Amino acid sequence: MQYIIAAVVIAALLVVYLWIENKNLVVTNYLLEQKKVPSNFHDMRFACITDLHYNQYGKGNARLLKAINDCKPDAILIAGDLVVTAKPKKVEVAYHFLSELTKRYPVYYAPGNHELKWGQAIGCSKEFYQSFLENLKKLGVCYLNNESITLKKGSDTLIIRGLSLPRRFFAKGKRKVEINAKDIESLVGKTQGDAYEILLAHIPDYFEAYVSYGADFILSGHVHGGIMKLPYLGGVISPRYELFPKYDSGIFKKGRTVMFLSRGLGTHTIPVRVFNRPELICVEIRKC
Repeated sequence: MQYIIAAVVIAALLVVYLWIENKNLVVTNYLLEQKKVPSNFHDMRFACITDLHYNQYGKGNARLLKAINDCKPDAILIAGDLVVTAKPKKVEVAYHFLSELTKRYPVYYAPGNHELKWGQAIGCSKEFYQSFLENLKKLGVCYLNNESITLKKGSDTLIIRGLSLPRRFFAKGKRKVEINAKDIESLVGKTQGDAYEILLAHIPDYFEAYVSYGADFILSGHVHGGIMKLPYLGGVISPRYELFPKYDSGIFKKGRTVMFLSRGLGTHTIPVRVFNRPELICVEIRKC
């Protein structure tokens, strides 16, 4: 009987721990110093969001919105999966969150694989997807589906590009599809050598290609931190069911390119996080 009671207590504590782990976000602050940061964009701050999947932190996402406001961002970057493909009826949760953001900040939103499926009428109708796009526009969201926006300050230029790769690049349990800089150019256009280039690229697996493409600052997600994080080993499993993925979370650098890989703010297929709290990233760029 004692063993049964002990097992029940341990199970209850585990449930409480997992609930706390899933509902208490952390804010990770980064200072990115690069020579290529334009003088007129020095000290620009971004709040970076990925993989929210309709998750809510308090009523109306009040705690998440407070955390974002506390970052004092100049703009919001969203690298996909704000929604859940199979739950289009919950889209009002995303609309409310975005409406609160656009009251205060410019919002740049690139699709993840969940938005990509909606665009192919998977999980919803074509009419629903069109209404989704129209509502984003009404809310003042800049939706970058293989598109870019150019920001100008004086003679300086900063470009934000939203990359949306075809579904085959997200296939589960299959060998990774190869991609190169030319492929990326065909989707989002060529980089401009004198401009500072931000790439919103939902899937991090193609970091080497993003480097070759010429991005300066990359925001990625998709992996949810590997679901469970183990000391010295990192994230345990990726959405394509790869064990101990190379890109799980954190910051990755090569040459002049830096990728910020968020653990994300929600859950989806595997609805738990272990030693892997949800994450909001705040990045300040500075010229060095």
